[in-house]
This record gives sequence, structure tokens and C-alpha cells, in this order.
Amino acid sequence: MPRDVNAEFNEEKNKSANAPVHLFTVYDYDSLGNDLYLAESDADVEFDSVTYRKFPIKYDAIGENNSGEIEKLKITAANISREIGGYLEIYDLRGKKVAIKTVWLDQLADTDNYLEDVFYIDSYSADEKNVVFTLTGKLDLLDVQVPVWRFSRNFCRWDFKSTQCGYSGAETSCNKTKQRCEQLANLQRFGGFPSVKSNRIFLG
Repeated sequence: MPRDVNAEFNEEKNKSANAPVHLFTVYDYDSLGNDLYLAESDADVEFDSVTYRKFPIKYDAIGENNSGEIEKLKITAANISREIGGYLEIYDLRGKKVAIKTVWLDQLADTDNYLEDVFYIDSYSADEKNVVFTLTGKLDLLDVQVPVWRFSRNFCRWDFKSTQCGYSGAETSCNKTKQRCEQLANLQRFGGFPSVKSNRIFLG
């Protein structure tokens, strides 16, 4: 759908001395339904009672087609700390909803003065430096053929206590790491791939 931009928003956008700040929300990224809040900023940003954590993240300029609809775009997040890559090792983020708010630091008190675009994660790739997400503006992922497995060296692909996992002990949680599997004396059922390079995630 075309974006509805009010006059005040356009006025702020056109000020040469005013640079926009982009706020990213990844909804329901983990198994507990938590959201991830990141800011393309040098400092944390508080907006509408939500703290967006500063993070090295950027995205390709958003473009619109002739119908005013937002097309696909790519988001690049730094992976030096392995934080984002760690999420991908544990959770499958394909299909997750992503909202990108554009705000201004001198207008944060006005919670109605922002522009928001909503996307869904279509695919992603990761290496030791960056994670690159491809986002689509429509929830049409049922038409996309996605890989069956993610191949990781240190993380298990099985659900805890599933038939494939085979663990039937008293423990109630597992972080799916090889180390945890060894602690539970269940290493023979570990669903990772030790031969895969540790600095990459492979889909297949």
C-alpha cells in the first residue's frame, strides 16, 4: 500500500539540517514471543516508551513502484559480536515481521510524527562480518521454497525432547548448543554438523 505521509513529516524530512533516524523492530523473533529493538544510531533511542538499542545496522534506500508500493530491500547488520548470527543459529527468522520507523531525534516527544514501513523476512545470509536480510513488503512467503535445514557446527536443529532429540531426562530446557547436549549426556543425538565451518550458516 502507498505510504501516507502528513505535512509535518514532510516538513521535517526536507530540513537540510535534520537527518532521520531509523528504528527497527523484529517481532516475535524467539520461541518466547520477544521482540528485538535496534536503532541505526550512535546512542540508544527512546521512542513511544520503547528503547531501541544502538546497533551497526543499515538498509538499502526504500523505493516505491508505480503503484506506490514498497518493493524488496536488504538490511545489513554487523555480525562482529556474533549477536545477530547467534540468533540465526537458534531461531529461524524467515517470515518474521519487521517494522522500520523513521523518526527525528529532535521530535521524539511527538509519537505521532514518524513514518513506518512493514516488511517480512524473506531470506538471509551470514558470515563473520555481516548478516544480510532480504525483506519483502508482502506476506507472500508461502510461494517461496525455503530450505528444509540450517546447517550449523555448534547448534542443534532438533526441538528439545522431540523424537529426533531423544532426550527424556528431568531437565526442562536446552539452549541447543553442543556443550549443553554433552552436559545432558545426549551427544550421540546432537543435531549439529561439526564439519561445517564455524563462521558461517548454511541453508539447505
